[in-house]
Amino acid sequence: MHTQDLTRWTHAHAFDTGNQVGERGTRLVMWITAAMMLVEIVAGWYYNSMALMADGFHMSSHAVAIGLSAFAYAAARKHSRDGRYAFGTWKIEVLGGFASAIFLLVVVALMVVGSVERLVSPGPIRYEEAMVIAVLGLIVNFVCAAILGNAHHGDTHHRVGMNTARTRTATT
Repeated sequence: MHTQDLTRWTHAHAFDTGNQVGERGTRLVMWITAAMMLVEIVAGWYYNSMALMADGFHMSSHAVAIGLSAFAYAAARKHSRDGRYAFGTWKIEVLGGFASAIFLLVVVALMVVGSVERLVSPGPIRYEEAMVIAVLGLIVNFVCAAILGNAHHGDTHHRVGMNTARTRTATT
């Protein structure tokens, strides 16, 4: 058995310290998006508006994607010092994006089926009520964008790395 000490050849695998504000903002946006998704799906069904239902199901893909991002934040933070992630925990985020894309394809298939059903047997649409919900959905999108923008505005991690790279390039 080898008795050599390999500690001088090891190094930490923590490439990022995390963004707690971003993680918290992402979780908040996930819950706001999920609530608006339910409102749009129920209102779309009640008011017979395929546009509202489509946006509600589209919001479900956002809720899942944002939820996966929140999970990726937490998992990356939890495993940031785990040596099994030789190149960092960014792979978790990539897998989250892939799972989100697959979910979006399922949502698209469901919307195609729903749209064909509406073409075969159309019904009256209550436009005025549906428009109120649609405007509320637009406002929610702006609020969520502001929350996410503010949560990541203070994250200088990427900018510091870019400035360091520019400085090295300029001096060589």
